Amino acid sequence: MSRALSRLCRTLALSLALGGALALGGCGVKGPLEPPPGSPQAQPGPDGKVPKDTGPVKPNTPFILDGLL
Repeated sequence: MSRALSRLCRTLALSLALGGALALGGCGVKGPLEPPPGSPQAQPGPDGKVPKDTGPVKPNTPFILDGLL
């Protein structure tokens, strides 16, 4: 019984670690960051439109694992 419980805990811990790594691996979003809701950048201008910040231009450099994603 103890051996089966130990194996179950080890499998559960490994599954959680792998799931966490996969979840964090998908966190990267390509593109500019969005300003917080209360920041001056998010306030509408005199014409009523919110200015769009495109952010700095970055070259598209491929990564070795891009084909898998």
